[in-house]
Amino acid sequence: MNAMLLLVAGVLGLLSFFEPCTIATHALFAARTHAGRAAPRRRALMQLLLSRAMLLSVLFATAAAIGWGEFSTGAAIAMLGVIGAVYLISRKLYLPVPHAEFFRLLPAHAGLAQAYKLGWTLPACTLPLVLIVALACALNQRPLIAAAAGWVFALMFTLPTLWDSTYGLDAAHRAFLSRAADASPYITAALLWGGALLIWQTGN
Repeated sequence: MNAMLLLVAGVLGLLSFFEPCTIATHALFAARTHAGRAAPRRRALMQLLLSRAMLLSVLFATAAAIGWGEFSTGAAIAMLGVIGAVYLISRKLYLPVPHAEFFRLLPAHAGLAQAYKLGWTLPACTLPLVLIVALACALNQRPLIAAAAGWVFALMFTLPTLWDSTYGLDAAHRAFLSRAADASPYITAALLWGGALLIWQTGN
């Protein structure tokens, strides 16, 4: 169960980067840091990773500490199916879901570095993926493992930005990111529905 939780956190964390409402802001951040000097770039990337890991670790550990008594197979299948459908609908219809900007809860947040603001923000299209991992942590009820899942999710979410910031964004890479943003909702929906099917088959 613990290994599966960390695996799910890693996969969904990586998918979070490639969602349409995420990829543009992170690509812009990577382009700006790449254009600067090496030392400020490393500092900004570390700020991004650590702030994101801190946020997700707290959220997931809190979910694990609160726990979730019983979660039926039918409810799990329905949740994954609905979330998968939402991702497909979002490709054709704008859904006015705001970003979760946790940095606004901090005092003097207007003066925070951009890396901290980015790290303490969960874009709208990543919220369902974070919710799935948080629910899995609540079912697992192991706060330390949940905190580790937060670090894994944050690392995989941030890894493409680390790469882009270090090596830059040429025309071919920007074209790849554009194609990935177009395809990711379909991939995410397929994975969620595949998970629902696996749960259904396991339960029968």
